[in-house]
Amino acid sequence: MSGKALLRTLAVTGLLLVTACSAADRPTEDAGGRLRTGLTDAERKLLGEAEQRLITSCMRDQGFQYGLDPDGPRSEVPERRFGLDDVAWARRHGYGLAEAAGAGGQGVKAAAERGPQARYLASLPKQRQAEYDRALDGTDRAAIVVPAPGRGEIFTSADGCQADARRHLYGDLRKWTEAKVAVVNLEYVTYDDVVVEPRYTKALADWQTCMKSRGLAYPSTSEAIGAVAKENRSRTAEKAWKREVTVAVADAECNREAGLARIGTRLQREHVRDAARHEFARQTRYYTQAVTTALGRARSVVGSG
Repeated sequence: MSGKALLRTLAVTGLLLVTACSAADRPTEDAGGRLRTGLTDAERKLLGEAEQRLITSCMRDQGFQYGLDPDGPRSEVPERRFGLDDVAWARRHGYGLAEAAGAGGQGVKAAAERGPQARYLASLPKQRQAEYDRALDGTDRAAIVVPAPGRGEIFTSADGCQADARRHLYGDLRKWTEAKVAVVNLEYVTYDDVVVEPRYTKALADWQTCMKSRGLAYPSTSEAIGAVAKENRSRTAEKAWKREVTVAVADAECNREAGLARIGTRLQREHVRDAARHEFARQTRYYTQAVTTALGRARSVVGSG
Protein backbone atom coordinates (compact mmCIF):
# COMPACT_ATOMS: atom_id res chain seq x y z
CA MET A 1 0.00 0.00 0.00
CA SER A 2 1.46 3.36 -1.00
CA GLY A 3 1.60 6.33 1.33
CA LYS A 4 -1.07 8.08 -0.70
CA ALA A 5 -3.26 4.97 -0.61
CA LEU A 6 -2.93 4.88 3.17
CA LEU A 7 -3.78 8.57 3.35
CA ARG A 8 -6.84 7.97 1.16
CA THR A 9 -7.97 5.05 3.35
CA LEU A 10 -7.62 7.06 6.55
CA ALA A 11 -9.25 10.22 5.26
CA VAL A 12 -11.96 9.13 2.85
CA THR A 13 -14.71 8.77 5.46
CA GLY A 14 -16.45 11.76 6.96
CA LEU A 15 -15.45 14.32 4.32
CA LEU A 16 -18.57 16.35 4.90
CA LEU A 17 -18.69 16.08 8.67
CA VAL A 18 -17.83 19.22 10.55
CA THR A 19 -16.34 17.06 13.27
CA ALA A 20 -14.34 14.89 10.90
CA CYS A 21 -10.67 14.71 11.75
CA SER A 22 -9.32 15.41 8.35
CA ALA A 23 -5.64 15.73 7.72
CA ALA A 24 -6.28 19.24 6.43
CA ASP A 25 -8.22 20.35 9.48
CA ARG A 26 -5.63 22.62 11.01
CA PRO A 27 -5.68 26.40 11.02
CA THR A 28 -3.53 27.66 8.16
CA GLU A 29 -3.58 31.29 7.05
CA ASP A 30 -1.88 33.17 4.27
CA ALA A 31 0.56 35.98 4.87
CA GLY A 32 -2.30 38.45 5.20
CA GLY A 33 -4.17 36.32 7.69
CA ARG A 34 -7.07 35.84 5.28
CA LEU A 35 -7.18 32.19 4.24
CA ARG A 36 -7.58 29.18 6.45
CA THR A 37 -7.57 25.48 5.64
CA GLY A 38 -8.96 23.95 8.78
CA LEU A 39 -10.18 24.09 12.34
CA THR A 40 -8.59 24.00 15.73
CA ASP A 41 -9.78 21.25 18.09
CA ALA A 42 -11.77 23.82 20.06
CA GLU A 43 -13.44 25.16 16.90
CA ARG A 44 -14.26 21.67 15.68
CA LYS A 45 -15.83 20.84 19.04
CA LEU A 46 -17.87 24.06 19.08
CA LEU A 47 -19.20 23.63 15.55
CA GLY A 48 -19.96 19.96 16.14
CA GLU A 49 -21.89 20.71 19.32
CA ALA A 50 -23.85 23.50 17.67
CA GLU A 51 -24.76 21.28 14.71
CA GLN A 52 -25.94 18.50 17.00
CA ARG A 53 -28.06 20.92 19.04
CA LEU A 54 -29.68 22.29 15.91
CA ILE A 55 -30.42 18.79 14.61
CA THR A 56 -31.82 17.71 17.99
CA SER A 57 -34.17 20.70 18.10
CA CYS A 58 -35.30 20.14 14.49
CA MET A 59 -35.96 16.44 15.07
CA ARG A 60 -37.86 17.20 18.26
CA ASP A 61 -40.09 19.61 16.33
CA GLN A 62 -40.92 16.71 14.00
CA GLY A 63 -41.76 14.40 16.86
CA PHE A 64 -38.54 12.40 17.14
CA GLN A 65 -35.87 11.94 19.76
CA TYR A 66 -32.30 12.47 18.65
CA GLY A 67 -28.84 12.61 20.15
CA LEU A 68 -29.40 10.11 22.94
CA ASP A 69 -25.97 8.53 22.72
CA PRO A 70 -23.17 10.13 24.75
CA ASP A 71 -19.84 10.65 23.05
CA GLY A 72 -17.82 7.45 23.27
CA PRO A 73 -14.09 7.22 23.84
CA ARG A 74 -11.97 8.01 20.81
CA SER A 75 -8.80 6.19 19.91
CA GLU A 76 -6.00 8.73 19.61
CA VAL A 77 -4.06 7.25 16.70
CA PRO A 78 -1.22 9.47 15.49
CA GLU A 79 -1.36 10.65 11.91
CA ARG A 80 0.83 8.72 9.51
CA ARG A 81 0.97 10.78 6.36
CA PHE A 82 4.75 10.66 6.54
CA GLY A 83 5.21 7.83 8.99
CA LEU A 84 5.03 7.49 12.74
CA ASP A 85 7.59 9.32 14.87
CA ASP A 86 5.93 8.94 18.28
CA VAL A 87 8.16 6.32 19.88
CA ALA A 88 6.26 6.16 23.17
CA TRP A 89 2.98 5.58 21.35
CA ALA A 90 4.58 2.86 19.22
CA ARG A 91 5.77 1.06 22.36
CA ARG A 92 2.24 1.05 23.77
CA HIS A 93 0.24 0.38 20.61
CA GLY A 94 2.58 -0.88 17.91
CA TYR A 95 1.04 0.39 14.69
CA GLY A 96 -2.42 0.41 16.22
CA LEU A 97 -3.52 -2.55 14.09
CA ALA A 98 -5.60 -4.00 16.91
CA GLU A 99 -7.38 -0.68 17.43
CA ALA A 100 -7.98 -0.36 13.70
CA ALA A 101 -9.48 -3.85 13.56
CA GLY A 102 -11.67 -3.13 16.58
CA ALA A 103 -12.92 0.13 15.12
CA GLY A 104 -14.69 -1.75 12.36
CA GLY A 105 -15.33 -4.95 14.22
CA GLN A 106 -18.55 -6.56 15.26
CA GLY A 107 -17.89 -5.89 18.93
CA VAL A 108 -18.00 -2.14 18.46
CA LYS A 109 -20.96 -2.45 16.12
CA ALA A 110 -22.86 -4.54 18.64
CA ALA A 111 -22.11 -2.05 21.41
CA ALA A 112 -23.38 0.78 19.24
CA GLU A 113 -26.55 -1.12 18.48
CA ARG A 114 -27.23 -1.41 22.19
CA GLY A 115 -27.00 2.36 22.67
CA PRO A 116 -30.00 4.52 23.62
CA GLN A 117 -30.43 5.98 20.13
CA ALA A 118 -30.32 2.56 18.47
CA ARG A 119 -32.84 1.17 20.97
CA TYR A 120 -35.11 4.14 20.37
CA LEU A 121 -34.99 3.63 16.60
CA ALA A 122 -35.62 -0.09 16.97
CA SER A 123 -38.71 0.67 19.06
CA LEU A 124 -40.31 2.67 16.25
CA PRO A 125 -42.68 1.02 13.75
CA LYS A 126 -41.21 0.55 10.28
CA GLN A 127 -43.14 3.47 8.85
CA ARG A 128 -41.94 5.79 11.63
CA GLN A 129 -38.36 4.60 11.09
CA ALA A 130 -38.64 5.64 7.45
CA GLU A 131 -40.11 8.98 8.51
CA TYR A 132 -37.24 9.42 10.96
CA ASP A 133 -34.70 8.84 8.18
CA ARG A 134 -36.41 11.38 5.93
CA ALA A 135 -36.62 13.92 8.73
CA LEU A 136 -32.91 13.57 9.45
CA ASP A 137 -31.38 12.96 6.02
CA GLY A 138 -33.93 14.56 3.70
CA THR A 139 -35.82 13.26 0.72
CA ASP A 140 -32.81 12.89 -1.60
CA ARG A 141 -29.36 12.12 -0.21
CA ALA A 142 -27.79 12.95 -3.57
CA ALA A 143 -29.56 16.27 -4.11
CA ILE A 144 -26.25 18.16 -4.01
CA VAL A 145 -23.33 16.75 -5.97
CA VAL A 146 -19.93 18.45 -5.95
CA PRO A 147 -16.47 17.53 -7.25
CA ALA A 148 -14.04 16.09 -4.72
CA PRO A 149 -10.48 16.83 -5.92
CA GLY A 150 -8.76 13.57 -6.69
CA ARG A 151 -11.73 11.48 -5.56
CA GLY A 152 -14.54 11.94 -8.06
CA GLU A 153 -17.75 13.32 -6.60
CA ILE A 154 -19.35 13.71 -3.19
CA PHE A 155 -23.07 14.04 -2.63
CA THR A 156 -25.27 15.17 0.24
CA SER A 157 -28.86 16.15 1.03
CA ALA A 158 -30.42 19.56 0.47
CA ASP A 159 -33.22 19.11 3.00
CA GLY A 160 -33.79 17.37 6.31
CA CYS A 161 -32.63 18.37 9.78
CA GLN A 162 -28.95 17.70 9.14
CA ALA A 163 -28.94 19.86 6.01
CA ASP A 164 -30.94 22.56 7.76
CA ALA A 165 -28.45 22.65 10.63
CA ARG A 166 -25.51 23.05 8.27
CA ARG A 167 -27.35 25.68 6.24
CA HIS A 168 -28.00 27.63 9.45
CA LEU A 169 -24.30 27.54 10.31
CA TYR A 170 -22.59 27.80 6.93
CA GLY A 171 -25.05 29.37 4.52
CA ASP A 172 -25.42 28.14 0.93
CA LEU A 173 -25.16 24.35 1.17
CA ARG A 174 -23.84 23.75 -2.32
CA LYS A 175 -21.09 26.34 -1.95
CA TRP A 176 -20.26 25.13 1.54
CA THR A 177 -20.12 21.48 0.51
CA GLU A 178 -17.87 22.24 -2.44
CA ALA A 179 -15.59 24.40 -0.31
CA LYS A 180 -15.42 21.92 2.55
CA VAL A 181 -14.65 18.98 0.27
CA ALA A 182 -11.94 20.94 -1.54
CA VAL A 183 -10.28 22.13 1.65
CA VAL A 184 -10.23 18.76 3.42
CA ASN A 185 -8.66 17.28 0.29
CA LEU A 186 -5.80 19.75 0.04
CA GLU A 187 -3.29 17.48 1.74
CA TYR A 188 -4.43 14.55 -0.38
CA VAL A 189 -4.05 16.39 -3.69
CA THR A 190 -0.66 17.85 -2.73
CA TYR A 191 0.79 14.59 -1.36
CA ASP A 192 2.44 13.50 -4.62
CA ASP A 193 4.20 16.85 -4.91
CA VAL A 194 5.53 16.61 -1.37
CA VAL A 195 7.05 13.15 -1.66
CA VAL A 196 9.19 14.06 -4.68
CA GLU A 197 10.72 17.08 -2.96
CA PRO A 198 14.51 16.56 -2.56
CA ARG A 199 14.32 17.35 1.14
CA TYR A 200 11.72 14.65 1.60
CA THR A 201 13.39 11.99 -0.56
CA LYS A 202 16.65 12.48 1.36
CA ALA A 203 14.84 12.06 4.69
CA LEU A 204 13.11 8.93 3.35
CA ALA A 205 16.46 7.50 2.23
CA ASP A 206 17.88 8.18 5.71
CA TRP A 207 14.88 6.40 7.24
CA GLN A 208 15.36 3.40 4.94
CA THR A 209 19.06 3.19 5.84
CA CYS A 210 18.24 3.31 9.53
CA MET A 211 15.61 0.60 9.20
CA LYS A 212 17.89 -1.59 7.09
CA SER A 213 20.57 -1.37 9.78
CA ARG A 214 18.03 -3.03 12.09
CA GLY A 215 17.26 -5.80 9.62
CA LEU A 216 14.02 -4.20 8.47
CA ALA A 217 14.24 -3.47 4.75
CA TYR A 218 11.00 -1.67 3.91
CA PRO A 219 10.61 1.12 1.33
CA SER A 220 8.12 3.06 3.49
CA THR A 221 6.10 3.00 6.68
CA SER A 222 2.95 2.02 4.80
CA GLU A 223 4.79 -0.96 3.29
CA ALA A 224 6.04 -1.92 6.75
CA ILE A 225 2.51 -1.80 8.15
CA GLY A 226 1.15 -3.89 5.29
CA ALA A 227 3.92 -6.46 5.65
CA VAL A 228 3.49 -6.76 9.41
CA ALA A 229 -0.28 -7.17 9.06
CA LYS A 230 0.15 -9.86 6.42
CA GLU A 231 2.88 -11.76 8.27
CA ASN A 232 0.97 -11.68 11.55
CA ARG A 233 -1.96 -13.63 10.11
CA SER A 234 0.07 -16.80 10.52
CA ARG A 235 1.42 -15.93 13.99
CA THR A 236 -0.04 -16.45 17.43
CA ALA A 237 -1.51 -13.33 19.02
CA GLU A 238 1.47 -13.02 21.38
CA LYS A 239 4.08 -13.34 18.62
CA ALA A 240 2.10 -11.05 16.31
CA TRP A 241 1.95 -8.35 18.98
CA LYS A 242 5.66 -8.65 19.73
CA ARG A 243 6.56 -8.35 16.05
CA GLU A 244 4.26 -5.40 15.50
CA VAL A 245 5.74 -3.46 18.43
CA THR A 246 9.31 -4.31 17.41
CA VAL A 247 8.83 -2.99 13.87
CA ALA A 248 6.73 0.02 14.91
CA VAL A 249 9.23 1.16 17.54
CA ALA A 250 12.14 0.83 15.12
CA ASP A 251 10.10 2.69 12.51
CA ALA A 252 9.31 5.55 14.89
CA GLU A 253 12.89 5.82 16.13
CA CYS A 254 14.27 5.89 12.58
CA ASN A 255 11.59 8.38 11.54
CA ARG A 256 12.57 10.72 14.34
CA GLU A 257 16.26 10.30 13.59
CA ALA A 258 15.73 11.05 9.88
CA GLY A 259 13.23 13.83 10.54
CA LEU A 260 10.91 12.24 7.99
CA ALA A 261 7.53 13.15 9.48
CA ARG A 262 8.77 16.56 10.57
CA ILE A 263 10.09 17.43 7.10
CA GLY A 264 7.08 15.96 5.30
CA THR A 265 4.64 17.90 7.46
CA ARG A 266 6.52 21.16 6.94
CA LEU A 267 6.68 20.65 3.17
CA GLN A 268 3.03 19.74 2.96
CA ARG A 269 2.06 22.84 4.87
CA GLU A 270 3.85 24.86 2.20
CA HIS A 271 2.13 22.99 -0.65
CA VAL A 272 -1.31 23.24 0.98
CA ARG A 273 -0.86 26.97 1.49
CA ASP A 274 0.12 27.38 -2.16
CA ALA A 275 -2.86 25.35 -3.39
CA ALA A 276 -5.20 27.34 -1.14
CA ARG A 277 -3.91 30.61 -2.57
CA HIS A 278 -4.01 29.58 -6.21
CA GLU A 279 -5.69 26.45 -7.61
CA PHE A 280 -8.34 26.27 -4.88
CA ALA A 281 -8.46 29.95 -3.92
CA ARG A 282 -12.19 30.33 -4.64
CA GLN A 283 -13.16 27.37 -2.47
CA THR A 284 -10.73 28.34 0.28
CA ARG A 285 -12.05 31.90 0.38
CA TYR A 286 -15.61 30.64 0.78
CA TYR A 287 -14.49 28.11 3.40
CA THR A 288 -12.76 30.87 5.37
CA GLN A 289 -15.78 33.16 5.22
CA ALA A 290 -18.25 30.39 6.00
CA VAL A 291 -16.28 29.06 8.98
CA THR A 292 -15.83 32.57 10.40
CA THR A 293 -19.57 33.16 10.18
CA ALA A 294 -20.40 29.69 11.48
CA LEU A 295 -18.23 30.10 14.58
CA GLY A 296 -20.21 33.20 15.58
CA ARG A 297 -23.50 31.45 14.97
CA ALA A 298 -22.31 28.35 16.83
CA ARG A 299 -21.45 30.42 19.90
CA SER A 300 -24.98 31.79 19.90
CA VAL A 301 -26.50 28.33 19.55
CA VAL A 302 -24.39 26.79 22.30
CA GLY A 303 -24.64 29.84 24.54
CA SER A 304 -28.43 29.87 24.30
CA GLY A 305 -28.55 26.28 25.57
